[in-house]
Order: sequence, then C-alpha cells, then structure tokens
Amino acid sequence: MFLFDSNETVVKTGTFLYDDTVLCDVRIVYSTISPGSGDWEDPPQLADDQVGDFFGVQWGSTTSRGVFNAGSGGGDSIQEAIAAAESMPGVGRTIVWLD
Repeated sequence: MFLFDSNETVVKTGTFLYDDTVLCDVRIVYSTISPGSGDWEDPPQLADDQVGDFFGVQWGSTTSRGVFNAGSGGGDSIQEAIAAAESMPGVGRTIVWLD
C-alpha cells in the first residue's frame, strides 16, 4: 500500500468515476513539502523535494473506498490542484466535489 505523508492536511474531498462506472474517492491535500522525482537526470528543481505551500491530488483505490494509493501533481494553490484533478484524462470530467 502506498503511504502518504502524515503531515498532510485534507482540504477538499470528492468522488470520480473509474471507467465511467466505479465510484472512487479523490482528495486535495495541503503539505509544506512538494516531493521531488529523485531522478538524478532531472534538474534540481524537479529532482529535489521543495519546501513551501503545496496542494496535491490523491486518488482513491478502484477496489477499496477510503484507500488512497495514487497521487498526482497539484500546485501552489487549491485552485491549481482542483484544475489539475479536473484535467486528468478519463476521470477529471467525472469529479464531483463534496466540500
């Protein structure tokens, strides 16, 4: 199971449809660290963890509600993270925000 940073704060929750049929969870989390890629071939601003305000998107499992096992980029604001989630091919158009 993929574990996320315990210092993250959930700031927005919603659902999306996987394959247009399976109801899954999605959430936006706030963190003071944006994880880097760790790839030595990437420039430092991508490879290294960055300190600051960061809002990331976490995607729920397609087989277990309440389990978040995937993440994707967000941004420096909650609005950027929402836009990133909603632009995700295949599922972004199905997101319904609950709060």
